Amino acid sequence: MSSQIPLSLANITEEEILAATDALRSQKLTLGPWTEKFEGLVSKHTNNRNGIATNSGNSAMEIALESLGIGNGHEVLTASFAFPSTASAILHIGATPRFVDCDARTLNLDAKDVESKIVESTKAIIATHTFGSPSGIDELARIAQEYEIPLIEDARQAIGSKLGERQVGTFGRVAVFAFHSAAQLTCVEGGMIVTDDDHLATRCRLSRNHGYDHSHVATLDELHQVRTSEHLHTRGHGYRLSEVHAAVGCVQMNRMESILEKRAAIAEWYTERLCGVSEIMCPTIEPDVEMSWDGYVVRLGDRFSREERDEVIRGLHRHEIGAADFYQSIPTLPPFHSFDTKENACPVAQSLAKRTVALPFYTTLTQRDVDIVCQTLELMLTRGTFSDI
Repeated sequence: MSSQIPLSLANITEEEILAATDALRSQKLTLGPWTEKFEGLVSKHTNNRNGIATNSGNSAMEIALESLGIGNGHEVLTASFAFPSTASAILHIGATPRFVDCDARTLNLDAKDVESKIVESTKAIIATHTFGSPSGIDELARIAQEYEIPLIEDARQAIGSKLGERQVGTFGRVAVFAFHSAAQLTCVEGGMIVTDDDHLATRCRLSRNHGYDHSHVATLDELHQVRTSEHLHTRGHGYRLSEVHAAVGCVQMNRMESILEKRAAIAEWYTERLCGVSEIMCPTIEPDVEMSWDGYVVRLGDRFSREERDEVIRGLHRHEIGAADFYQSIPTLPPFHSFDTKENACPVAQSLAKRTVALPFYTTLTQRDVDIVCQTLELMLTRGTFSDI
């Protein structure tokens, strides 16, 4: 039953390679026509006026937070059950993350816990679409509007997802997407900010380019501006996306429909294969959600301890099958132990984190691969002593 099935794998075709080669042969390697096209494709897809490409999803989040004026003395509500990059971005700008528990069904922010943790210093709510699901974002948008707090959609796992007929990226003041190598769509590494707020978009564009307003299309008057002081408006970062990455992203955006359809089929194979296994809980997708599958993460039964779950993952690894413990509750991670306090209590996230298993998930995964993964997972669950496998 041994196989080589990785946890994730990018889907790069000859079309992406040709586009990247074209970008490399151009005279403009950053902030050029490929970047403008990529920004236009993503913002059009999400029905936003502005798209701002960055070199990663994390830099996009940091820029969005800074451009909203968030910094020292401010708190930001963010998910405990999540990848830790968002919490790191909050800390990098001098603000404080306040961790919010997750809903046990959807794994997204618990709206009641969000509302209970809003204080005077709360300056933003970051709503993560966990594993691609936007469930509950409409209720979070209502809370943010009621308390007049900016809502940031962390849609880095959810390009293409919908709630009803509404695309993710349209529920908040600003949204952030990621295009890293394991995402549904990749530009190798990159991020995107989308917003209808033109002033916010201007601040984001300046921030990603060291505070400069340089454009790849300059007017005659702008060409006569030769001093740094004529272009430098604020302090910023070197978070630009290269033309090579943008070119790959453009091709992936044009292939989005077929990629997401294939990933939906893979998720259906997993669900059909595992839904009858008593010790496994498959992802819960609400009826009004059109899912863009970032990954396939199952939960083991309540009888499994964290150590036993880890042995299941190690057993899959011994059979050359990728698997991971996505996600841990962030305050329990060593770099964030100072936030493991009563104020940041997230009991549901901590309980779920002991039993989640991310299974291999990528666009070229075959039905036979899925069968091998599921057979091996079932074998791991039926063995009494995992270390003997």
